Amino acid sequence: MRKKILDSKILYMVVSVLLAIVLWFYVTSLDGNESTKTIKNIPVTFTGVDVLEERNLMIVGSIPTATVEVRATPTVLAKLTDSTVSLVVNVSQITEASEYRLAYTATLPSGVSQNDVEFVSGYTGNVTFTVARFVTREVDIRGQFVGTAAEGYLPGGSDEFIFAPKKLTISGQAGMVNQVDHVLVSVGGEGLDHDVSGEFSYQLIGVSGEPLEDLDVTCSEESIYVTYPIWATAEIELDLKFIPGGGVSEDTVRYTMTNDRITVAGTKDAVAAITDGSITLATINLATVNDGDELTFAVPLADELRNISGITEVTIKFTLPHLVTKTLYATDISCINLPDGWKAQLVTQVLPVEVRGSAAMLSDVSEDSIRVVADMKDVNLVAGQHTVPVKIYLDSVGSAGEVGVIGSEHKVVVALSKKK
Repeated sequence: MRKKILDSKILYMVVSVLLAIVLWFYVTSLDGNESTKTIKNIPVTFTGVDVLEERNLMIVGSIPTATVEVRATPTVLAKLTDSTVSLVVNVSQITEASEYRLAYTATLPSGVSQNDVEFVSGYTGNVTFTVARFVTREVDIRGQFVGTAAEGYLPGGSDEFIFAPKKLTISGQAGMVNQVDHVLVSVGGEGLDHDVSGEFSYQLIGVSGEPLEDLDVTCSEESIYVTYPIWATAEIELDLKFIPGGGVSEDTVRYTMTNDRITVAGTKDAVAAITDGSITLATINLATVNDGDELTFAVPLADELRNISGITEVTIKFTLPHLVTKTLYATDISCINLPDGWKAQLVTQVLPVEVRGSAAMLSDVSEDSIRVVADMKDVNLVAGQHTVPVKIYLDSVGSAGEVGVIGSEHKVVVALSKKK
């Protein structure tokens, strides 16, 4: 039994060797018989492209292809495909943008000799292709907001986008690159209450304002980093501060304002800093205001805030009801703080002073109630006449908010001389 099994193994080995020998003879006999093969759609390979680029030229459009027919043994034919056979065109002599028809030459892959292959057709031939002018240019980047802001917030303007990079470089065929007018980045979001920032895609926009689809150009960036502000807003009251005088106080003065509030926009922190308060337009000395006066003030605003209401100035009209005025001629004029070694002589002997208040209060005011004091401490010590500011006092009368002198700039003339 064991001998039969051993005899069977030997038989199998003999049969296998015989089959291998037969197969080898068969393949060898086939390889000796040449046949033809058609290789279609072989793309043309251009050499000298670097020379074109130095001349600001480029090959555009689809790469031309050609077909070759070859004769060789089966073993060689197996190595010849549209990816191993090359059709080479040298473009280094081209100097202008135009359409060209040049000859190509077929080359075989490494390991295949020219003696092993017969080109039935297509070893050489002509292909047509286009060379265009190559340009590079920078274009502007613009942004648009396509979302919504939360209540109490305002989207920034189109000029408030910040881009990185600031411009986009586009290169390629001149006819295509020159179609691009600018780059548009769209930023969105719903109910936003904070600034937007991040990488965003973009569109190439033509001179007509329409997007340019499938434009065969190369861009320096795949995306653009955008920062876009969402501003907080608030309505702020406009306020006035008063210094009582001339018989008028904060409680008795009456006035109207062309606007008593404005709307501002800014960062959350900047807006929060003033939303609980107000903006003071001006501090007004009521002694300098007359009935019917109109004063106009610019609206002051911190640099980090923006006045989106457009109200840049406010006019205040004053009404001083039930007040009368009286002119008195003060003669009690004195000088104080006169430096040692100098003497002063009053050239002004009488100073008209206009006083305002209620009729009842003014009845108690006379020239004897008025003192005029000239402070000489800041006078230039040069002999001769000098105009000196004075302060006017009303003695034994009501407060400045009940009766007072109109105006804040009164002056007298004083003659200075050195003591002998």
